[in-house]
Amino acid sequence: MTMLLPLVYLLLGWLCGKTHWNVKTPASWLLTRFIIPLVIIYNLSTHFSSMAGIIVVTALAMVLMLMLARWLWGDAVKALCFAYLNIGWLGLPIASALFGNDAAAIIIAAYVGSSLVGNSLGASMLASDAFSLKKIVQTPPVIALAIGILLIPVGPWITQHVGGIYQLAKFLMSFLGMAVLGIWLAKTPLNRGNIGVELKAFLQRAAAVFVLVSLLYVCARIGHFALITDNAAVLYLFCLLPPAANIIVLETHYLGTGRSASMITCGTCISLVAIALYSLAIIGARLLAA
Repeated sequence: MTMLLPLVYLLLGWLCGKTHWNVKTPASWLLTRFIIPLVIIYNLSTHFSSMAGIIVVTALAMVLMLMLARWLWGDAVKALCFAYLNIGWLGLPIASALFGNDAAAIIIAAYVGSSLVGNSLGASMLASDAFSLKKIVQTPPVIALAIGILLIPVGPWITQHVGGIYQLAKFLMSFLGMAVLGIWLAKTPLNRGNIGVELKAFLQRAAAVFVLVSLLYVCARIGHFALITDNAAVLYLFCLLPPAANIIVLETHYLGTGRSASMITCGTCISLVAIALYSLAIIGARLLAA
């Protein structure tokens, strides 16, 4: 039942998107400025030793995918939709429901790494004059990263006294994040042509991520990194994630266009089907093993 909750949140967002209520903007602002940074700070301050490697690896993997996509297509928007995945708003609630707290730690670490690259290198790809180290260090994910590292010495205290606030923040991240996605789905028209194009893009992205995840898993086995080797199913969930909803924000700001809206929406629809099948396979395997 817990696994179905993200889909319920998505449906509520879709229904809200059919109204005239403009909740997408304030919900996105609340997520970006407060809720997601709070989740990052909590996990970094309490689990930094197990997350640092994943942050670095995710950032490097995203840089490789961005460079590959830009070389193949010469299109910054398409490159971002290929490399910048919806790890936080879609990946986190699904992984938490399916796999629990260890999965959440992996997803959040990967989200931090991808956010750092997406909001710096990704933005500079959209506008050649947009790269600014000062602006990068002022973004919420980077500020949350710094605060989380500074709070590592009081990590046990945070675990004991801030756990309740963290659980609330994690719920709001899932609820509001999936609701915002639902609103996008309701407001973006779809057609068969778009679905066909994005299905091809989905398969290309899934193949590239599969190769990178498999390499990471092999390296983790060699290095005896238990958090990775014990959560292989979580890693392969990344293969099914759609483009990040934040791409449309970056595109609108730097280019004044909205081409990525249909890519994100179609990609999300395809991913939801793929993730549903993957989830059923995981549940079926557990039932057979029980």
